[in-house]
Amino acid sequence: MKCALHVHTNLSDGAMTPEEALKIYADLGFGAVAVTDHEFMLREHYASMVRALPRLGMLVLVGVEMDYAPWSFQHLIRIQGDRETIHIMAHPAAYYLELEEVLARIGSEPFPIDAVEITHRGFYAPAYDVKEIPAPKLATDDAHEPGECGRAWIETRSFRDPDRLIRAVKAGDFKTAFFRRG
Repeated sequence: MKCALHVHTNLSDGAMTPEEALKIYADLGFGAVAVTDHEFMLREHYASMVRALPRLGMLVLVGVEMDYAPWSFQHLIRIQGDRETIHIMAHPAAYYLELEEVLARIGSEPFPIDAVEITHRGFYAPAYDVKEIPAPKLATDDAHEPGECGRAWIETRSFRDPDRLIRAVKAGDFKTAFFRRG
């Protein structure tokens, strides 16, 4: 099952409506999408709006991309299941973080960092795909526009339960994948 765990819509700074984003991912053969709009821009009732979206045969998860002030406002993604929650360090490449900085941030957080993105806007950032980082490494496309959808993702067993998907990601039970041209 292809999973996009970092997607933006016009509920914050994305160009797509949530419905448009889900349709694009459904057409690309994805089985799960986490809508992860920016926390500081969220509309009232954001979570209930995402939960009410048409599923198009996919698992749709509610997420948020938070600005974490103690880390100079680095972004962290929180995705909620029914009972499980996952916290993902978003695109450390965007902040030009050295390995030591990533490790220090993982160890300093008041909640566990469950995974780290090894991509920036869907492009591979190999500096963070290293064994020294003690967390599963995720490929995401961080899509804000239609042309950015489907650049990078993870592949898991097929889950219809959001908590089972979150547990699989936390356990590193997935493969990363990238769109290859030609």
